[in-house]
Amino acid sequence: MSSPLHRLGSLSLQEMPPMTRSTAGAASGAASPSYWDGQDSSASGTDSGDDDDDYTNDDGNEYPAIVRSPSRLLYNLDQLSDMRKAVVRDVFNEPPQIALQRCRRIGNTYAFQMTEMVTRSIRIRAPEIPGTSPRLSCSCGQDDEAPDAPCGHLLWLLDQVLKQTLYNHDSSKPLNMNKYGYAEEMGDPFQAICDFHLDILADGLHCSVVKPYSYADEHDELNHHRITEARELLASVYSKPPELFRPDIFPHLAIDDDRIIRRNDLDYTVLRMLLDNHDFFQYFLSLSRPTDSVRDIFRKLSQRADHVLRELDSFSLSSCSSSPTSSSAETRGMADQTTARDVTWAARHLLGIVGLIRSSIYTRDRPLQSYEALSAARTLVQILSSVVARNREACSGQSRVDRNLYLRLIGDRGEDGFVIAELDLLPEAASHLVDNLEALLDQVELQGAPTAYVARFRVLVGRLRKSSAGTGLKRHVPGQGRGHDSKRMK
Repeated sequence: MSSPLHRLGSLSLQEMPPMTRSTAGAASGAASPSYWDGQDSSASGTDSGDDDDDYTNDDGNEYPAIVRSPSRLLYNLDQLSDMRKAVVRDVFNEPPQIALQRCRRIGNTYAFQMTEMVTRSIRIRAPEIPGTSPRLSCSCGQDDEAPDAPCGHLLWLLDQVLKQTLYNHDSSKPLNMNKYGYAEEMGDPFQAICDFHLDILADGLHCSVVKPYSYADEHDELNHHRITEARELLASVYSKPPELFRPDIFPHLAIDDDRIIRRNDLDYTVLRMLLDNHDFFQYFLSLSRPTDSVRDIFRKLSQRADHVLRELDSFSLSSCSSSPTSSSAETRGMADQTTARDVTWAARHLLGIVGLIRSSIYTRDRPLQSYEALSAARTLVQILSSVVARNREACSGQSRVDRNLYLRLIGDRGEDGFVIAELDLLPEAASHLVDNLEALLDQVELQGAPTAYVARFRVLVGRLRKSSAGTGLKRHVPGQGRGHDSKRMK
């Protein structure tokens, strides 16, 4: 077994900064009360971050000659030149995020090794003229020195974006990299994100979305997907199902103050750290096992499907309750390029998710483990159930197929075997869900579907029923079970 130090050496974020995001930008650089126990700074015997205002030159200079360092020591800068004074003030006011890794003595030298977290900003802009090359830039400045070569930050990010947004691709076939640092199959990166939608992408990238016209350091709303993944991470430590872990905290987490540490509650304290510090979250995530819920690709696809359907429901409700000309100031500027969260958009996502599940079954080097197959089957049944439940028309859309998700995926194209074809590949796992599937079959027959789809669905349920009866499998799955007393209509 490899040592923890060896595993740390392979991380992209090798060390974490000693500060949370809430304290990294503090002007004084002093430790935040949230890093101690939430008490007032006076209780710890330290002064506030405004101590520099107490020290001014006799000549009234606006910059004090005495400044306080992040370690709370006072320094007299009178002996320094103006330039050096400015450098010291800048560093003390906004200290670098440095984590000391190790130190040693080498002969007559003491050596300290440290890691500095450097923030980079990448811009993916819409082309000025459709069909022209994208406008990509990174704050590292490499594009100024080597304009023909994309920097490593751009290469890394665009690869991550494509991994999330690429549907209907044979993973055994290579993608064609272009000179801008991304695959030609991606199309225009800006439009690809517009079509996918940034909030759906952010879930897969484990990052937060900042609302338009707000500052990046504003955190008025909790990131609910991050809370879900933090619960999954913590539950994995105790080998518990996430849904059963700390019901006193989840799912309706309330954060009433800025205190990170809660005395006598390590779970809550670590949770707040996971929410507050992106680097700590990535570090924790990198140490999770492939069998943990947070690493379950089918569970992640299920969460994506849920998010897509919530957005569809919200869009349908708003389109019915508002006039066509009404739109908020923050969305008007983006409306022309961002794909509406309508039935067509949701159907594309759901078909893509089902395709990813099918691809994962076919293209992996080894067969699915039983727990993986069951997770895949649950996700497929959840998607099918959600579509069957949405046999209703939205207000937007030119034709009925564009307004009704059920009609678009089942009622009008059932010959494709939506979800049924994939469940056929997972007979043993699907047999655990036969009660749910039989109830869904009843609904599909009542609502109407192509004869071929109903026949294929009926054959699947019959085969699974025989399989589960023969092996004595427990069919009920918590949270998904349901009776099937209704009569089928021929």
